[in-house]
Amino acid sequence: MRKAVRQWLARSTGATAAALLLAGYTAGATHAADQHGHDMNITAHFAATVVADPDTATCGGFDVSARGRAAGTPIGGNGTWQDQEKACTLSLPGQYDINGTAVIGTGDGDRITLGYHLTAPLTEAPVVHPSGTYWIISGTGAYASATGGGRMNSVVDLNDTSHVSTSLHGTLY
Repeated sequence: MRKAVRQWLARSTGATAAALLLAGYTAGATHAADQHGHDMNITAHFAATVVADPDTATCGGFDVSARGRAAGTPIGGNGTWQDQEKACTLSLPGQYDINGTAVIGTGDGDRITLGYHLTAPLTEAPVVHPSGTYWIISGTGAYASATGGGRMNSVVDLNDTSHVSTSLHGTLY
């Protein structure tokens, strides 16, 4: 069980980091049209809550939720991060298969919602590095018509899920 929790946390951290990065990018935008085609380079730091997923037949993993802060270009330093994800250990042999959604908020109340898919090797090591892609699902306010996506990379210490980090590198259109 401890090994599964560590693996799940690693995936959760990666997803959360991506969401935080995206949130940080949108917080700094004053108008969606002004941000089209701009690079996003956001880092998020958050605490993750992990519980066993009830689907032991096809998932065999964890349900994760997280909240924290996001910062970077172009959002500045006051973004927020929230995510929900499922980190399965049975769907991809030898890998965590992490799928989730995240909401990045700005200081002005605008939001970007994104989806993500990350993977990481199942390992006994306490630190996991989930990585994969994220895509923008929708937005509000200045980001009502936002699209785009990119790469998401996370660092999760399965022994300390209160200090997870993630980074988003991509483009907002």
